[in-house]
Amino acid sequence: MLFKNHLFVKLISLLSLIRGQNLMVLLVAQLLSSAFIFASVSNPLEIFFDLNLWMIILATSVSVAAGYILNAFFDQEKDLINRPHKTLLEQNLSERTKLISYIIFNVIALLIASYVSQRSVIFFCVYIGSMAFYSAFLKRYLFMGNLGSATLTVLPFFAITVYYKNFTLEIFTLAAFLMLLLSIKELMKDLCNLKGDLTNNYKTIPTAFGENITKWLITLLITFCHGVVILLYFFFTLNSMLYYFLFSLILLLVFGLFIWRSSMNNHMAMILLGIKFLIVLGIFSLPLLRIPM
Repeated sequence: MLFKNHLFVKLISLLSLIRGQNLMVLLVAQLLSSAFIFASVSNPLEIFFDLNLWMIILATSVSVAAGYILNAFFDQEKDLINRPHKTLLEQNLSERTKLISYIIFNVIALLIASYVSQRSVIFFCVYIGSMAFYSAFLKRYLFMGNLGSATLTVLPFFAITVYYKNFTLEIFTLAAFLMLLLSIKELMKDLCNLKGDLTNNYKTIPTAFGENITKWLITLLITFCHGVVILLYFFFTLNSMLYYFLFSLILLLVFGLFIWRSSMNNHMAMILLGIKFLIVLGIFSLPLLRIPM
């Protein structure tokens, strides 16, 4: 009985470490974007029977899980300050277990990618290496950490773009909106993690330039979001997806006003949660691209 309880705790710790809920969102995001953006098929349901696509999605999920493990390994001291309860749970796994899990996950990801093609293996080798470089070095440097995190989040969708050989201006404009939302999320996260970043000498925009400059940058990115939506509206067919973008712009305006009226960390955490909600809502709204207004 004691052994079972111990095993259960380790399993929960591993799920926390690899952020199982994030992996599920990523899986759904890749499926829906394939069905309603990347694949040129009349019936979106056809893509659900594409075994190669499932292999790419599975390889992505496993490699991202490995990335989360390595990221947490390097961020233990900072996370103990910013997210003490979650970090203490994850410390039920030894550092040796974390590193072994990281290696196993990456090997599995490459084996899955090898089923698709040699190009897929090369892509995931580069992706895994990029995540390792980001976790070990890049994230500690000013601007590079934010840009690196947003880019690594978008890269799995680039793999789908390459698979379907679909490189349209509409896709890149939609990707630009996602990149802006992710950049806002990263800046908000830096504001929430300010104490831990200062303690561990992480060079983030809030630690280097202060909260006000960071808020101005967030405000600028929100303005850019409005500009991208205007481009999408006038030059592309959004169908019912327009409702999502209008809702997003209104909510972003509210967030933009709210960050200037509050400096409390719990308020910043609420705004961060709201940005994450917008990103997830955008993923589940992708079928609206095929539904006329």
